[in-house]
Amino acid sequence: MNHPVPGGAMPFVQTQRGRFFCMEYGVTGRVVYLLHGLTAKSQDWGGVPDILAKSGFHVFAFDMRGHGSTFSHCSQGRPLQGDVEEDYSPEGHARDLDACARALGHLKAHLVGHSTGGRNALVFAALFPEKTATLTIVDQTLTADPDSWKKYLQRYTEYPTPFPDEGSLDGFLRKKFPADERRFRYYKGQFWKKENGEWDWNFSPQAAWKTQKLGREKENFGWLARVQCPALFIKGGDSRYVSPEEAEKIARLLPEGRLVVVEKAEHAVFRDNPEGFLKVLVPFLKGKEFPA
Repeated sequence: MNHPVPGGAMPFVQTQRGRFFCMEYGVTGRVVYLLHGLTAKSQDWGGVPDILAKSGFHVFAFDMRGHGSTFSHCSQGRPLQGDVEEDYSPEGHARDLDACARALGHLKAHLVGHSTGGRNALVFAALFPEKTATLTIVDQTLTADPDSWKKYLQRYTEYPTPFPDEGSLDGFLRKKFPADERRFRYYKGQFWKKENGEWDWNFSPQAAWKTQKLGREKENFGWLARVQCPALFIKGGDSRYVSPEEAEKIARLLPEGRLVVVEKAEHAVFRDNPEGFLKVLVPFLKGKEFPA
């Protein structure tokens, strides 16, 4: 069962870098941080946090800067104030996480990051090795793609947001993704109902494309050599986002790295095959051998 973190009626962590939404699962055990991907949110981990808590871990799932409730539940959609408000670089996201760790009093944590969250976790492990127990990167590319942010910006402009009501949103998505229930659910999950009844993105489109732009303007393989903890790269067997060759390269460049391919899963490995994902992740976090 999830719980608000200390500090108020809503589950937020107040730091010097801003106010971040965070859900807590379990009350004792080794600390695990779950970091979601671009345009996602902490709740998208589904049942994974609860299962990890039942396995003996103390789990914290964060909404990164400009995403989820870190974005939507704050005044005028502007979650962070001051000179760090638009620090959407990989280093900025890593420092956000460090600020949360300090506010929560955590000296060390196991990091599990999916997609963009995986890159953020990698940079945190490189910048703060003394605070990282293990690193798990889930299906994230580290190649450069300086123009990739443009397709995200174009995608946001194709949606007539905000939608006046839920029915309008459903109708648009059904037309855009006919007979594709998985994509319908995925994209609807990126929206939230505002107080006036309208449905809008559950993240800042500006934050998303800036995160993508700064994250992929250059290669990120250089961070791998700075990791000092056991590391795991999980690739979806059917994912096209990371090639088999790149996945092997990442595992090879990590000082204590290992690659595991989870079959019957695309990019969102933990959603497509949660049983296969947890069969790999839980033993790794416990420092045990992987199952055959």
